[in-house]
Amino acid sequence: MTALTFNSYLFLFAFLPVVIAGFYLLTRVTNKQAPALIWLIAASLFFYAVQGPGYLVILVASVLGNFAILWLLLRQDPNSAGRKWTLALGIVANLALLATYKYTGFLAENINTLLGTQLKPLPLVYPIGLSFYTFIQIGYLIDAHAGQAKRPTFLKYLLFGTFFPYVTAGPLVRSGEVVDPMDTPARERTGGQQLAVGATMFAMGLFKKAVLADSVAPYATSLFQFAGAHENIGVANAWIGMLAYTLQLYFDFSGYTDMALGIGLMLGFKLPVNFDTPLRATSIIDFWRRWHITMTRWFTDYIYTPIAANFMRRSVRKSWSTALRVLAVLCLPAIVTFLLVGLWHGSGWGFVIWGGIQGAAMAVNLIWREVKLRMPSILGWLLMMLVFVSSLTFFRAPTVDTALVVLRSMWFLGPAGNTPGQFFGTAKVFGAVTVVPSLLWVFGLMLIAVFFRNTQQMLGNGFGGISEKAAIWQPSMRWAVGTALVAATALVFAGGASPFLYYRF
Repeated sequence: MTALTFNSYLFLFAFLPVVIAGFYLLTRVTNKQAPALIWLIAASLFFYAVQGPGYLVILVASVLGNFAILWLLLRQDPNSAGRKWTLALGIVANLALLATYKYTGFLAENINTLLGTQLKPLPLVYPIGLSFYTFIQIGYLIDAHAGQAKRPTFLKYLLFGTFFPYVTAGPLVRSGEVVDPMDTPARERTGGQQLAVGATMFAMGLFKKAVLADSVAPYATSLFQFAGAHENIGVANAWIGMLAYTLQLYFDFSGYTDMALGIGLMLGFKLPVNFDTPLRATSIIDFWRRWHITMTRWFTDYIYTPIAANFMRRSVRKSWSTALRVLAVLCLPAIVTFLLVGLWHGSGWGFVIWGGIQGAAMAVNLIWREVKLRMPSILGWLLMMLVFVSSLTFFRAPTVDTALVVLRSMWFLGPAGNTPGQFFGTAKVFGAVTVVPSLLWVFGLMLIAVFFRNTQQMLGNGFGGISEKAAIWQPSMRWAVGTALVAATALVFAGGASPFLYYRF
């Protein structure tokens, strides 16, 4: 079966129209919620089953197991030890499932290297989206234990755990963002306004993916192919290729999120915003408030804050010095959190190093802010870009050695290498085979990422100009024509074998 990705023609012209039409029909012919919920659950299970053999079994087992643990947890007294043990059981079971599929190979490889053993990893295929749907369910358990999430019905939880707009690559939703809206009848959450705004947002996301992200991808691919063969790269080529990958990653994942939010809105759910022009940030702290916002929120709420709060209590009891308190309460939790963020993205030392760099940069930024030092915005932006783009070498490269080849070239520590024209001359953008259009395209995408209005600013944070002064979107012929042109351009380039980058995480 052909994979149902948001940018595939099968999804665009068959699956999505049928799902939306069926949902609206069911919500208009009956006042009961169950038929529409069952329709969306069935569509979500079908969508996920088509992604790969055996994936559906793992997803369903995860959702059913978590619902059983949640049911058991909410039956117990809020202050009982049994409730805490039930929460611990749920977290351990979820992490064990994730580790089995994602980290056993990495663990076996490192044990073999250290001890000279011949351990073989389990022959398991990593299910798309496992990190995402595992973490949203862990979040539900923690929120329920803290009294911040209500007891859902079975159908509502089943949709929460399987909903196709976010099950494969986020955003990392909270229970109140999906389960609570179901208390309102679907016909009150959907209609012409939601369809128009959702379709506009979806078209923008598809354009980001199919036209912007995929068109710049060949430059990043060329860079790492040469680096993997330890070819001479050169400073200019390294920076062009890494800026290309940064833009590819940004427009790919931002495009996916826009499409997810657009689908959600058309089906009556306002999913959380995940990007807020992060390449405009003027510090690492600012960057992580804007990039993959729901992931930052998850790790802040469930990892960083508990660690920092624990150290804060200890520092007060033991009267630690100011310097020690800053290191323990601000810096150490940031470093630990981002090391885990790196591991969450993938099982490899490259991801660990990338997370460590982000954590160290965050710690430095926190100290800088604590001592109230000031920096011009342009200098802060430049430092943020230098750190983030450089660190992405480890995020993208298949091995640490390959990442170091690129990194050395970026920072004038490698051989002179080829000229940009020799290096990127065969990477085509819209048929162009010379380096000048390549450079202009990378530069143009950077201008779009930094200076253009983002999707939320165009549509309004209420997704549709609903009492939002910043919104420029209004239902009009101008916007209808503009959206149609954007969608038509995106459709020309969509439909190919170009999976979303975050499917691998």
